[in-house]
Amino acid sequence: MALPKDPRQKMINIMYLVLTAMLALNVSAEILNAFSIVNNSIINSNSSLAAKNAFIYEQFAKQMEGQAEKVGPYKAKAEQVKAASKEVYDFIENLKDTIIKQSDGLDENGEIKGKSNLDVPTYVMENQKQGPALEAKLIKLREQLLSYVNPDKKAQFDKSLPLRVEVGKSIHGGDAKKSWTTYHFNMVPTVAAVTLLSKFQNDIKNSESAIIDDLFKQISEKDFKFDQIRPFVSLNSKNLMEGQTVTAQIAVGAYSTTVNPSVTVNGQTIEAKDGLATYTTQVGGIGEKTISGTISLPDPTGGAAKSYPFSETYNVGASATAISADKMNVLYIGVQNPISITAAGVPAEKVSATIAGAGNITKTGAGNYVVTVSQTGKATINVVANIDGKTRDLGKKEFRVKRVPDPSLQVGNYKGGTVKAAEFRNQMGVRAVLEDFEFEGVKYDVVSYRVGIESRGKDYVEGDASSPYFPANIAGAIRALRPGDIVHIESPKVKGPDGVVRTMANTMYKLN
Repeated sequence: MALPKDPRQKMINIMYLVLTAMLALNVSAEILNAFSIVNNSIINSNSSLAAKNAFIYEQFAKQMEGQAEKVGPYKAKAEQVKAASKEVYDFIENLKDTIIKQSDGLDENGEIKGKSNLDVPTYVMENQKQGPALEAKLIKLREQLLSYVNPDKKAQFDKSLPLRVEVGKSIHGGDAKKSWTTYHFNMVPTVAAVTLLSKFQNDIKNSESAIIDDLFKQISEKDFKFDQIRPFVSLNSKNLMEGQTVTAQIAVGAYSTTVNPSVTVNGQTIEAKDGLATYTTQVGGIGEKTISGTISLPDPTGGAAKSYPFSETYNVGASATAISADKMNVLYIGVQNPISITAAGVPAEKVSATIAGAGNITKTGAGNYVVTVSQTGKATINVVANIDGKTRDLGKKEFRVKRVPDPSLQVGNYKGGTVKAAEFRNQMGVRAVLEDFEFEGVKYDVVSYRVGIESRGKDYVEGDASSPYFPANIAGAIRALRPGDIVHIESPKVKGPDGVVRTMANTMYKLN
C-alpha cells in the first residue's frame, strides 16, 4: 500500500514503522527459534493423534461386521465428529499457510523467513476478520462435540475437553477487556501466531480423540458380561397374604435362550422356554415357605448333564401396612410433609392413600407421598390397595396437625442479654431464626418492629422498622452505641411459611 501524500500522515506512518522495527528487535533469535521447535513438536503430536484417531475409526468399521444395527448409530456420530473436526482443522491450516506466505514464505530449510514479522498476524487475523471467524468455528465445534456425550457425563467432559475458547489476563495490565483475536494475535511474531494455531489444531485432535473414544465405549458399556454359571430364582414377592399367588422364575446365570434346562421344583418337573422356567402355585397357610429343586444343563462337550441345586424362601402372612411421617408423627401447616406408606406383599403402584381433614395428599413416587394441611387439630390418612382386582382397606393412622414453631429473634447471633457494643454496631438488623426444626429451608420473614435506644447522657431514641433492617433514622444512634447503652426491640412481628403474621416477645440488649 502506498503511503498517503499528506506529510503529517507520512510522519505518523514512518514512526509506526520505526516502532514496529524496535519491537521486532526486542524478540531475540533464541525465542523465535524456540517457537519453531515447539511448533514442530506440536505438528508431530498432531500426526500421532491423527494416526490414533484413524485406528479408532477403523475399529468402528470392524465392529459393524455382524452387529451393524447396534454399532451403526455410534459409527454415524463418529463420522460426524470426524467431518466437523476436519473442517475446522483445515480452516486453521489455511490460515497458517496464508500467514507464512505473507511473511515471505519458507526458506530452503523449511523455516519461516519472516519469523519476527508482527504485522502479518495482526493484518490477517484482525483486519481481515479471520480471528473472529476462527473463534466462532472453535466455539461451534466445542458445542457440537459435547452434544455427542451422554448427559450424565457432559459436565465431566465440559471440564476436561482440551478445546476451549478463552481470553486470558493481559500481562501488561490495564482494565480494557481485549477480544479473543486481539489477545492472541495482535502484534505477535509470525512464528508465535503459527505455533498458536498449531496448538488449536492439537486441541481439536485431542478433543476429537476423547469424543470418539467415548462413543466407541458406548457400544459395549451396556452389555452384560457373564463369567460364572449359577442358578437363580426370582419371585414376584417374598411377603404374601393368604389367597395371593406366588410366581417364581428359575434359570441359571449366563443362561442361553437357545438351550432349555431341565428344571424340577418341589418334586414337579417344569418345562423351560427360551432358557427360562416359570413355576406358579397358590400359597396357603401363614409362615415361611420354601421353593427348592435342581436345574440340569446338557454338557456342550457331550458328557453328562450338570445339575445345580437351588433353594429360595418366602413368607406368607396377614396384611401389614406401615404409615410413618418421615420427620415425626406431626403434620405442619405451611410445609410439604413427606410420608412413606408401604404394605407388605402389595406392590407400591397398587397402593393409594387419602386424607380426612383439612389437607391434601399427593403421591410422588413408589411408597412416597407429600401431605399439605391448613388447619390445626388432627388428620387421618387412609390406605387402600388393589389386590387381585379388588379394593381392600389396609389401615389408617391419625396425625396431629400443628403450626410451625415460633422462631427466635436475633441480632447477629444474639437472642438478647449482654452483647459487646462493638459487635452490635456492626449489625444490620433483626433476624427471625427457626432453630432445631426438622424441615430444611423453612424460614420466617421479619415484618416490623420498634427499636428504642437508651444512652447515658442522651435522649431516648426510637424508630419503626418495616423490614429486617434497622430504620434509617436511628442509623447514627446505632453507630454511636457505647458500653452501658441498652437497645430495646419491641412489638416485633414475623410471617411464617403458613402466611400468618405472629407477634413475638420484646427483647432487650445490654451493651458492654
